[in-house]
Amino acid sequence: MLPQKYRKDPPYQVSYDWSDVRDGTGYAVFYGGSMNGTTYTSPNAFYSGMIHKNGIDKTLAVQSTYYNLLDFDWDIIFNIPKDVYGDILVSVPFGFYFLTGDGDTMGQYAECLVYHYDGTTETQIGSTATSETIQKANVLNHETFSHMTTFKINASTVQHFKAGETLRITIKTYAINASAANTHVIGGIGCNPINTTDKAISISTTDQYQVIITNDPTQLKFQVPFKTP
Repeated sequence: MLPQKYRKDPPYQVSYDWSDVRDGTGYAVFYGGSMNGTTYTSPNAFYSGMIHKNGIDKTLAVQSTYYNLLDFDWDIIFNIPKDVYGDILVSVPFGFYFLTGDGDTMGQYAECLVYHYDGTTETQIGSTATSETIQKANVLNHETFSHMTTFKINASTVQHFKAGETLRITIKTYAINASAANTHVIGGIGCNPINTTDKAISISTTDQYQVIITNDPTQLKFQVPFKTP
């Protein structure tokens, strides 16, 4: 009688939020937040210290090219080896608060880049993705102007991550003043995992202006595909 063969299970549990059986991938969802000024990611929705991540005040003169307002990284660090393969989906709410320059025409868009970071070198996965460009005429002082978009970045070949390596998601936003000089804006990226509405707050002596329209999404969400056995 032949001895019975047993399947050897992996030394860790693998779970996914949803799967694509046709492609042999399982998707895990991660949320981006900001705590004490530092970006943070988690597979669980948590109370972020900030509803949005914003940069410094920027005065924009009339220009023919877009100005890079924000450039932030959100890192997903793998504690066990992982193989990323398929379409990485990144949902991003972004906007700006218009301080001065009543009646101007403003435009904005966002970019997303994904990297394999081994602790020393960033290697880009897929191509840079660009959102829709949106414009608004006659923007009023103290008005909020925002948009929600989803990027799709394809990892067309299996990207193997060793334990301790990082999937880095970089989000940039751009703005343009198309009609008048010396407009004053503050850009922001929504990053509240529990998706509460944005609002203005004050931390110490620093004002945090509302950059996402009231009741619009503020949740920053990453859907990452992993190759399944």
